Amino acid sequence: MTASVLIDAGNLVAGGGVQVGASFLDELGRRAHDPEAQQRWPWLADVVVEASEEVVANTTGETTSLSVEIVDGRPLDRLRRRPGRPAHDVSFTVFGPDYGPRRARTRVVGFADVTSLFPEFAAVPGARARLRQAVRSRVSRQRFARADVVVAESSYVAAELQQRWSIPADRLRVVPNVLNRVFFDESLQTPLSHDAFEHPVFAFPTRAYPHKNLVVLGAAAQALHDTYGRDVRFALTLTDAEWQGLDPATRKVSHNVGPLRVSQVPGLYDVSDGVVFPSLNECFSVTPLEAMRSRRPLVASDRQFVREVAGDAAWYFEPTDPASLARALADVLSADDGARERRVAEGGRVADGWATGADRATAYLELIHEALARRATSPT
Repeated sequence: MTASVLIDAGNLVAGGGVQVGASFLDELGRRAHDPEAQQRWPWLADVVVEASEEVVANTTGETTSLSVEIVDGRPLDRLRRRPGRPAHDVSFTVFGPDYGPRRARTRVVGFADVTSLFPEFAAVPGARARLRQAVRSRVSRQRFARADVVVAESSYVAAELQQRWSIPADRLRVVPNVLNRVFFDESLQTPLSHDAFEHPVFAFPTRAYPHKNLVVLGAAAQALHDTYGRDVRFALTLTDAEWQGLDPATRKVSHNVGPLRVSQVPGLYDVSDGVVFPSLNECFSVTPLEAMRSRRPLVASDRQFVREVAGDAAWYFEPTDPASLARALADVLSADDGARERRVAEGGRVADGWATGADRATAYLELIHEALARRATSPT
């Protein structure tokens, strides 16, 4: 009897998680009827896939070969489900927490809940909102504690899950984030429709989450002007509400191109002079990899989650210090072409040698397969 597997990308509606879910669906679609894949993973032909509208909209490949149910994966909707006997042998939630009743006997859950693991970077304003965030963090911790396998995107986060949340090492796996296929296939890219920028522009594809540290951009641009006599602009990808809520100093020196589909992101880098990445903390943002693959200078937070990826290929700064960011921007703008291109080329080599979406999908499928194998050999 073929094992029953559920792949759940239904709760991914914004941010980098949508791109990861879409990439995984693309890869599943390519393998759904591949004889070699079916021999390696016999359960793949009958896999059950749930996804959000946003994930499906960002797929770039052929997914009609999959049976995909579009669902409302918000926590309250999931909690309304009535408990019952688990219908599947293994479930794989691309990124948790996995809210609601258990739907599989074994649960494999990806982790990207950076604000719950690192609440010190959440910067939530207001007592009521802070209480709500504290409750959410506690619930998230409880839900991940119930997962049979937790999949982190970096060894740094896996270590923090052990230390902060006491998740045992034997239940942790690491599968790094990767570049989407659109960065390797121009036919999948959609040009960005936007007027040319007047000043040098540094792109930052992001949402307005507090840990993204957008507030530092305005002060840094002013320091760059006052200290070095240079002007820059930042290209952001915010919703209208996020743009209106942005601090005035950052909005003054930024262009908002609006939320982009993954197929449009390479086009943003094409019209930019560099990429800025001021984030205070991440599980594994793909932005540094995208910048390096696009051969754009990367100006990034001097933090372990960046250095693990970019190494010596970035211009680093202290993300809590606008003057430090201004100095890094000035270094990029004033560097001679040879010095700048050598560092950009080093980034290109890093990105070109990184794992691909196909590699990540294989790693996910192997984790599911291993979970099924453990179930088959464990006492019932």
